[in-house]
Amino acid sequence: MTARAPRRAVSGRALALVLTAAVAVGVLLCLVVLRLGRDGPAHGSGSAGPPRPVSAPRLRPLPGTVAGEQVTAVAAGTGSVVYGTQNGDVYVTSAHSGPRRLTHLGSRVAKLALDPGGRWLAAVGAHSELAVVDTAHPSAPAVRRTIVTGSPLVAGIVPDQLAIDRTGRLVAAQTDEIGVYDLRGSGPPHWLEGTYDCSGARDLAFDGPELIASFDSCANVWNTATLRLERQVYFPGTGNALLGHGRILYGSFQHALLLDYRHTSPLPSAEAAPGQPHPTLSDVIADKTVSTRRSPIQPVADDGRVAAVLQNARLSFWEPATGRILTAVPLPFPAVCPSAVKPRPPAGFTTSFSPDHRTLLVSGYCPPRNMDGSTEEGRRHATYRRWELDYPSP
Repeated sequence: MTARAPRRAVSGRALALVLTAAVAVGVLLCLVVLRLGRDGPAHGSGSAGPPRPVSAPRLRPLPGTVAGEQVTAVAAGTGSVVYGTQNGDVYVTSAHSGPRRLTHLGSRVAKLALDPGGRWLAAVGAHSELAVVDTAHPSAPAVRRTIVTGSPLVAGIVPDQLAIDRTGRLVAAQTDEIGVYDLRGSGPPHWLEGTYDCSGARDLAFDGPELIASFDSCANVWNTATLRLERQVYFPGTGNALLGHGRILYGSFQHALLLDYRHTSPLPSAEAAPGQPHPTLSDVIADKTVSTRRSPIQPVADDGRVAAVLQNARLSFWEPATGRILTAVPLPFPAVCPSAVKPRPPAGFTTSFSPDHRTLLVSGYCPPRNMDGSTEEGRRHATYRRWELDYPSP
């Protein structure tokens, strides 16, 4: 009995030490858990929480007339909206000022384009006159040229695609061919090399040292210094494409894709012609099924993080990094135009994305019911609606 007493005393002291250590460890664990719960997600550690909801942007109607003149074209500037009118005047408005006239063309303003930096504005009239305005010095005289066609047999075609580079020196216009005008001189345009299957550009864009044109099934890339064709990429099908950020936003009947036109890969289903390089297509950065309904998807905008597409008069904003639709905005405009002609024509939509990626303009168009919409009289009786909205950010 007397031999066991010292061992019981030692065991009591050891037990007390163990309990004290356990309490200390428990306190430390609680502090660590609390710290992780507070700081972990902010630094990217731990599992990501649920995605933050993005509210649908509100549509703000744009006026049909500016300074008493009927609006025929719009373009989104940095904190401003540029309007072209039936009388040939070009105005700019902002939240802080009313309409200010920038220049005048001799006919209806048919097309407006801003450079990627938002400084230089190109305007084309229905009679093929071109005016380029430096919006940083709007009182300076506009540079003027005449848009011509590659073939004299089709003279008078109004460009359906227009782009201007960051320097305000080069203007690209799609008529029967793509011509590049160097505004430092007065010579004729440089006609770009192309191929039969890549003709009739759907979009034109200057992106750094390159000029890119997208077509129904492919895209051409030219060097702006030499204006030589550098490469050609083929899309995985036939659809609509929008250019920017070194990538192409592409829409088919159900899918929206982001394609990298700078890195190409072989098209497995295609066979190379003898002596020719293997056909290529743009690498797919991301793919999204927008709708299971087979209806054309029109690419609208891409700010590098969020892409916008239009299908059946409904704008969908898609985040490629997560593959989720952030929000959708139905446009108060019919997807199919009222008409006495069968089948009824689909509505036409054009868009303009501001150079600072903050504002999107959307224009809806329906031809007149009993008149040729391609004539000047038909255009005056057509239905137009235009809206401005803030571009969402996740």
